[in-house]
Amino acid sequence: MTISGFALITLVLFMVHEFEEIIFVRRYIDKHADDNRYHDELFVAGQDHYPSTATIAAMIAEEFVVACLILCTGIILESVEVVAAIFIAYTLHLIIHIREAIIFPGWAPGSRTAVFTMPFNAITLYAIFATQHIDYLTLVILTVVLSAVVLINLQMLYRLSGKIETLIQKIA
Repeated sequence: MTISGFALITLVLFMVHEFEEIIFVRRYIDKHADDNRYHDELFVAGQDHYPSTATIAAMIAEEFVVACLILCTGIILESVEVVAAIFIAYTLHLIIHIREAIIFPGWAPGSRTAVFTMPFNAITLYAIFATQHIDYLTLVILTVVLSAVVLINLQMLYRLSGKIETLIQKIA
């Protein structure tokens, strides 16, 4: 498979997972916000960052653009390491959702698709490593750097979520 093919798989799996979050996060928070068992759950604990479904969708759309830019950079540079690094970062993020499913009762948003897509992620990573020549030092460095970029971007979105909500309300 080509680098472009791996990039496409990354985007598809990412968006399947993110659609689950768009659809269910606000309802999940509203349902569990007053239940002490969920106090430390990822979405309930960070509920101020998710004021509405529209804001969640806007934040995920921005994350999608960032992911596309990173993956397109990998394609243009013909760097399987860039594509694999962002895919690894995404896969590690799924582990957090699977942990949430184990610790908290029921299914948190994102945990269903994390469990469902994890085998596809494992197969894709295996295919990347089996079919591509990879500079592993570059891969490790890029995984750390791109993970940091994505996390910093997410923190920025959290800080701006109130302003994003206000903007959406003005436009709507």
